[in-house]
Amino acid sequence: MRYCMLVYISKMVSTLLEAARYLRTAPVDGMGMELLENGRRMLAQIREVLESGHEDSALSQLTEIETLWKHSGAGLEEQLEMFLSELPERVSYRVRAVFFAELGEKWDAMSSVYEFMRDDPRFDPIVVRTPVGRVVTRNGKREQEVIYKDFLTSMGVPSFGYDEYDIETDCPELAFISQPYEGCTLEQFWPETLAKHTRLVYIPYFLPAIVLEDYPTVLCRMRVYDVAWKVIGSNQKHYKYYCRYARHGGANMLVTGVPKIDPVIRLRGKEVPIPAGWECLHGRKTFLWNTWYNIDASSLCFFDDIFGWFASHQDCALIWRLHPMTDTITKLYSPEAYGQLQGYIQSVEKAPNMVVDREVSFEPSFACSDAQISDHSSMMHQYLLMDKPLLWFQNLTASMTGETLIGCDWMEQTGQLSGILAFLERIRCGEDRNVQLRKQTVEQDLPTADGHCGERVCEALWEALHQDDGIPCKEIPLS
Repeated sequence: MRYCMLVYISKMVSTLLEAARYLRTAPVDGMGMELLENGRRMLAQIREVLESGHEDSALSQLTEIETLWKHSGAGLEEQLEMFLSELPERVSYRVRAVFFAELGEKWDAMSSVYEFMRDDPRFDPIVVRTPVGRVVTRNGKREQEVIYKDFLTSMGVPSFGYDEYDIETDCPELAFISQPYEGCTLEQFWPETLAKHTRLVYIPYFLPAIVLEDYPTVLCRMRVYDVAWKVIGSNQKHYKYYCRYARHGGANMLVTGVPKIDPVIRLRGKEVPIPAGWECLHGRKTFLWNTWYNIDASSLCFFDDIFGWFASHQDCALIWRLHPMTDTITKLYSPEAYGQLQGYIQSVEKAPNMVVDREVSFEPSFACSDAQISDHSSMMHQYLLMDKPLLWFQNLTASMTGETLIGCDWMEQTGQLSGILAFLERIRCGEDRNVQLRKQTVEQDLPTADGHCGERVCEALWEALHQDDGIPCKEIPLS
């Protein structure tokens, strides 16, 4: 049985209970007879639903109520009250949840929530792949680049194409998104559109950490925060910041920890196969270079120097991971630089100690690298949980406020080529300056980094659903 049917039955039983209380003292007149007849019809509807689900325990209890209703027997109210309170325990029901997933590189934002629901009998999750893209008008002509591919099958995750799914037909109890930007997707997947049909849950695709001047909007005031039933929060700092700026005072945030950190925690305890073609990393000090999509405002401006350093240091290796929107953004907004970008990629692919990371998941690059050089990215604070050194290349287009939701002192920082080269040399020589700072930051700002954020999200949503609908929570026995 779907959870919505449990709510439907519970509402009818509540109505029957109100009618029974009225009939106990009311005269048997026209209104009373009408209430009795309406009650019989409602009981028949409840029976039809329970029979379709073979809910024998609840059906036996319903039979007693039907008899009492027919004969206006004593104890009717008590039986209805008991039926209402015990119904969640007497029937089998599941919460339907749909996950709208776009870029494969961002699936980690929701994966642990989906996996927990997939393995928990209380939930019935499905995944729908949605397109993501950008549009630009150049010389009066509209140009568009769209990314839409099946990145989930290779991960063992079954999914539907966006044109195979209709939310109005499916009527899920929950919908999850990690894409808050309306300009990047179709209108049918805008937060406001989805929220008209279900309870919308927004799971941030990044770890809120360094507070920038535009973050009251980015973290609190976009449309998704207004229409989402629940927003998932990282820690108490995140929650207090959200309460400060969100239009409704932060009432819809659940602080469970952001599920994006779960895959990193699990990664630390498992063997990750080296992808084919990465064999050159063996025996070398390996650096992950994580670059932003705007090649004109990223550390890619130093490509020749960084490439040259690795070419002259064959005891070291480079994994270059480009932002997944790099190709699309460059084609649309910097077409004159697209050839240059492709040249960079070809140079790295031909080098004996360098690879371009084309894996959907970040896991191989995190596991194989000894340190990371990163433009401003969500991958920075994920890497904190690997307990490895990181150099942040500050390519910010917005100013920092000085406030942090997750500390950044554990990262080395630079805005210059000299800082990048110095970092490479230090790590090559085995120098790691910030071991203790990394430990302190995790303890202070990421207390939920235990690999169970997805589980906490599911438990919190299960409880919130029932509380909102006035349904007693079904107890699941411990295995």
